[in-house]
Amino acid sequence: MLYTIKQSPFSHQALVQALALMQPDDRLLLWQDAVIGATVSQWLSLLQPLAATGRLYVMQEDLQARGLTHQVGEMICMADWVRLVAEWGSPQAW
Repeated sequence: MLYTIKQSPFSHQALVQALALMQPDDRLLLWQDAVIGATVSQWLSLLQPLAATGRLYVMQEDLQARGLTHQVGEMICMADWVRLVAEWGSPQAW
């Protein structure tokens, strides 16, 4: 399953909830305000295991739009996101 999260982890529990539900083969995409989680040390320790196994994606355009620096996960563009949906099917959106 592909999970997508768009809310900031500081204002919603979506990231924590999705991480609790994820199975070993699942993937996670952070986009919109959720990319903040991939740049803040408080969240990096939770996301690092996913990144280490190639299961974490971060939307590059959203990082850039917020002036944030890439810290963890694979940066992807919209075309990459389309490829992920084609591969994994309809995502579970949070």
